[in-house]
Amino acid sequence: MRLLKGALKSTLALVILGSLQPLTCAQHSEPIPYLRVAILPFEGKSVGSEWAWLSKTISGSLAAQFHLAPSLLPVHRTYVYRVATQLANLPAERKALAIASRFKCDFVVYGFFVVEGDKLTITAHLLRPPKDVASETVTGSEKELLSLIDDLTERLLVRMGVELTPLLKGIIRSDPTQSADAFIAFSQAAEVWDEEENPEGDVNEAIRLLQKAISIDPKFYKAWVNLGLAFERKGKLREAQNCYEQAIRCQPSWFPLAHYNLAGIYWKQGDWAKALSECENAIKADPKFARAYLRKGVILAQQKRFRDAIVEFQKALQFEPELAMAYNNLGLAYQSLGNMNEAKAAFQKAIEIDTDDWATAYAHNNLGNLLREQGDYDGAMRQYLLALRRKPDYAVAWVNLGDMHAKRGNFAEAVRCYEEALKLDPNLPKVRERLRDAMKRLK
Repeated sequence: MRLLKGALKSTLALVILGSLQPLTCAQHSEPIPYLRVAILPFEGKSVGSEWAWLSKTISGSLAAQFHLAPSLLPVHRTYVYRVATQLANLPAERKALAIASRFKCDFVVYGFFVVEGDKLTITAHLLRPPKDVASETVTGSEKELLSLIDDLTERLLVRMGVELTPLLKGIIRSDPTQSADAFIAFSQAAEVWDEEENPEGDVNEAIRLLQKAISIDPKFYKAWVNLGLAFERKGKLREAQNCYEQAIRCQPSWFPLAHYNLAGIYWKQGDWAKALSECENAIKADPKFARAYLRKGVILAQQKRFRDAIVEFQKALQFEPELAMAYNNLGLAYQSLGNMNEAKAAFQKAIEIDTDDWATAYAHNNLGNLLREQGDYDGAMRQYLLALRRKPDYAVAWVNLGDMHAKRGNFAEAVRCYEEALKLDPNLPKVRERLRDAMKRLK
């Protein structure tokens, strides 16, 4: 039987293979010289489902505002929301304490909102572990939502000991739109579809709402960015690029997302020079933007500028220690150098932090490949099974599991695995050849 040499590696926009200098996991998990703050989704009290969008709108807006403070480093919302969902049955303060422990936070913000007619009240609790809790409440009309969030941001920053300089206060008050109606449409779009939180949501409805927001305020740069993401989801890269370019024309100098997303478009088009330039623009706008460093590192590694790339991966992990995909990249790079101990440590770290289902599945698959390369086929099979337990639709892991069954002479199981992989991704390289070889051995 002929089988393709080597296992299939995990591939994603932020997973690459290249030669990097050895770097210990301890080196890229150094203490971060910032105050870490997590913001939980706000709970709606005595409000109908039509106000559900306010929950993450408030928390997301606070996180974005806190990020503007030089001394604060908010935990990425996807990690906080994931753990908060797992702890849904806990009382709010206990949930906040658990979040603080999980992410080693200096502060956790949680709270609730009440809508009574046209009156909106938002109450935020600021936890400084283990027990110090302060509260702030703002009240106004629904149309004053943006200014209410600004007021709440400033009060909480003062509570955290952040100096409200004229520059910081000016940026906080520079809202992305002056139209409450545009902001509400934008927020409702994020409720029905979100690239990270709800990728299987109604992207067409999100596009309709975002276009409504832009029709109200054509300079609403955050709406342009999210509209670009929605078009990307539908595979409309030209439309997405136009949206990001429009956002750049409208956005302030400190907003990085349009540059970051435009870098992704150029990267998909194979224009590495422009992609790298846009990553650098994103980092210039926001020096704490971990994912821009990661994307920049990927592009540098693809250009075989590995010594430069490793610096970017280090920075990504300094600003976002839970970024499991960065550990996956490092592990793949170490493995390509033959530095198996460092590769194994990086994959295990990605599994340990467990902040992203796909990143965890990739890490199991990549660790399986490493063990397979070392001749530990039982260990490799266990890792492939763990990858599939996390993500049953992970086609590459099905192929690698099939290889292990074929190695053991279990050709019926190998056939089943290869067929499952091809159902998920008919374009996987050389899997049909593997399937034919396994079927011949069954006869």
